[in-house]
Amino acid sequence: MEKKRFFTILVALVILVAMLPMAAFADEDQTTGQFTTANAAPSVGDLGIYETDHATAVTAMTPGTEYAVKVTVTDANTLNDLVTVKVTIFLDADGDDDPGDVPGTGNTQTAAILTWTKGTPSTWTISAGSPTTWAIVTANCVEPSLTGSTGTWWFHFRPGKVATEATDWDAYAVATDDNSATGTRYDGSDYDMNWYGEVTVNTALVDWGTLAPGTDYTIQTGIQVNYLANGGYNQQVKASGSWAGASHTAALNAAGTPAANEFSLMADDDNTIADAVQVLSAAYTTFNTGTQTGESGHDETGNSLWLKLGSPFFEDTYSGYVYFQIIND
Repeated sequence: MEKKRFFTILVALVILVAMLPMAAFADEDQTTGQFTTANAAPSVGDLGIYETDHATAVTAMTPGTEYAVKVTVTDANTLNDLVTVKVTIFLDADGDDDPGDVPGTGNTQTAAILTWTKGTPSTWTISAGSPTTWAIVTANCVEPSLTGSTGTWWFHFRPGKVATEATDWDAYAVATDDNSATGTRYDGSDYDMNWYGEVTVNTALVDWGTLAPGTDYTIQTGIQVNYLANGGYNQQVKASGSWAGASHTAALNAAGTPAANEFSLMADDDNTIADAVQVLSAAYTTFNTGTQTGESGHDETGNSLWLKLGSPFFEDTYSGYVYFQIIND
């Protein structure tokens, strides 16, 4: 009986031990995992010239007016991978939209290179030759967040005064990353560059001195006028129709046959009256032509005016205005 009880207890202990959790031993070690991401070249998406509202696309530009170039760039390594974004606005002289024609240097008449360079802060620069009136409007330029993979740059600029009048100006963008990989885009929209001109009269007074009534055409020469233009132009002249004295007035006779207290004027770019033009008051008259100038303009130093008096004429000192105009040819 005792043996049977012992066996029963032994079996119960074995079952109990079997039900207890077994003690375990754990261990670990490591290896190194590694991968390298390749450099991804940037790409340029949208490229175009807009009004300063960033919404209205332009088809023509006028020198001295502000515009904005839109450049959208994508870089799978994030935009912080970029070093520069560059836009060249240039005259496509042969009209073939060939990227090989994009100039590498700026020229005040034919090309401007706008550049964003990443930095702290980033910088906006322009190269258009020297001297030049092309300008980048840094305060209005827009840089996107560089933490994303796609963003839009806005380059605000003003074309120079002598940017060539033409109907085929294009744009070319290049984005360059820190591995010198590039993405490009050619915009062959054939933007017009409108005609632009300025005239400056550098002779403050033309004085014929004291003349007798009935005096025939008497010359005053060496009248200096500066013309600046981005294309061909006409030089024109007119005068005020009434010149005032202290007590009397004198009227401009546009036919060259002045009567009492009338006078007539003729003008030319040299001192030869044979090809001079009659000066009118109602409209400008062309007396010479010119071609595109540089940034300093073109000085005409030999302009002449001839004065003819009618008779009789009240004694007085008369003065009025002679206007010079530059206009598209």
